[in-house]
Amino acid sequence: MPKISSPTQAYAAPAFSDRLGSGQTLALVLAAYFVIQVIVRFVLPHGLELDESEQVYLSQWLLAGYGAQPPFYNWLQHGAIQIFGISIITLSGMKALMLFLSYIFYYLAARQVLEDKRLAVVAALGLLTIPQVSFEAQRDLSHTVAAIFGACLFLFTLLRVISRPTLEAFLLFGIAIGIGGITKYNFAVLPVAAGLAVLMDRDMRRTMLSWKLIPAGVLALAIVAPHALWLVDNFSDASQSTLKKLGGDDAGLIGGIASGLGSLTIGFFSFTALTLIIFAAVYREHLKAIFSAHSRWTRLVGRILVLSLALIVLMILFAGFENVRDRWLTPLLLATPLYLALKVDAAKIPVEVSFKRLWGVAIVIMVLIPAALALRANMGRINGNYGYVNIPFAALSKTVAEKAAGADTVVVASDRQLAGNLHFSLPEQPVAVEPPPPGLKNRPLADFDRVVFVWRTKDGSMPVAFDKEFSGYLLEQGITTAPQDIAIVGYPYQWGRPMDQYRFGYAVMDLPR
Repeated sequence: MPKISSPTQAYAAPAFSDRLGSGQTLALVLAAYFVIQVIVRFVLPHGLELDESEQVYLSQWLLAGYGAQPPFYNWLQHGAIQIFGISIITLSGMKALMLFLSYIFYYLAARQVLEDKRLAVVAALGLLTIPQVSFEAQRDLSHTVAAIFGACLFLFTLLRVISRPTLEAFLLFGIAIGIGGITKYNFAVLPVAAGLAVLMDRDMRRTMLSWKLIPAGVLALAIVAPHALWLVDNFSDASQSTLKKLGGDDAGLIGGIASGLGSLTIGFFSFTALTLIIFAAVYREHLKAIFSAHSRWTRLVGRILVLSLALIVLMILFAGFENVRDRWLTPLLLATPLYLALKVDAAKIPVEVSFKRLWGVAIVIMVLIPAALALRANMGRINGNYGYVNIPFAALSKTVAEKAAGADTVVVASDRQLAGNLHFSLPEQPVAVEPPPPGLKNRPLADFDRVVFVWRTKDGSMPVAFDKEFSGYLLEQGITTAPQDIAIVGYPYQWGRPMDQYRFGYAVMDLPR
């Protein structure tokens, strides 16, 4: 005899799937997740990662440019520190807020073009399946976080302009392009690819080629203009590091192209493989239908992805790019989960089963990532391999504070990470680095009574002699005075084994007046 469901049972499943597909549910879960991430970072040792320390060091100035990366994240972090002060909560809270807003804009972007609005949650949860977004960006990589935010905002405004081409939508589109342009330089590939993709569709082309594009362009130019003008004057300093990373060994034309295409292939699959595998598992019964389904929106987003990769190939062929890292592709391939959700929508696949599966995967990821970050900070106790968070910068800062007391003192550090950690622990203490950010000159030491020089080696081995580390700096400043107090000191790692120590060097020099 067949089993008959009661009316209550019949409506239970749709109601449950509606809750899983609710934007409110998504926002609440993501908010809780990022609050947990902030709490985990607060509990971990307070040694700063590379990008965290650089943000703290550079927060001493509000500049149109800071070096190899555009200034958008620096500006936001500078403002947050000015308002809330320097703390782990300020640093991790800014990153968490940026990532949370990225997911929300991604959800809103998908919701505008999906027939089944619940699938917008599928698209947003798909971001969690991208390691460069869910783990690497959470661990460090401040400017990548900015690029993720810029790309999500851009996708939202692009799809809004095409679906609802009001003046307001175009102005938001211009703002998004401007913001994206000062997040990371590789973001520029995304609007170019999107523009070409739109031009390939007659109806979309007619919508976009409107007079409203002119004020949007003016807004975009106004946002990027301060940094663009700075970039003209400091192009060598800004591009040297990036070109060095993208370039490679002198392997010749064929070897360089092969290396570039190989790194692009590896980067593409390392970025998309997990997402493709998870979506294939979630929709395993419907793969054939999804693969063959298409709509105007799948064509648009698919073209953006393909054209982005094609533009990178052109850079490899004609600009000498030999080392395309996966995280460099982040803003360009971020639309992958959206594309897959659009394919599911076009195939008219029921969402009920997929919701349970994908939410299950998402919850597992949300548990694993904070656990992995906490485990990473404890690895030194197990195998002696310590991360940046374990380095005893706080202990060094106490020594530096003692040496700086009683005089108008400036601290000169050997690198930005060291400088950022010292400024984090001693926020009222001026901290300088040789060389300073592009466009700035070294602080004139004649303005101070005392200098405390601090240096180290990145692997924690014995630091080199004081003269070797700072001879060029002293020569430039015209200083001939010898330091009165030079020492090599070692402190135990945070969350480390008692016998393991990290070494620093410091030298104290009182300046004649």
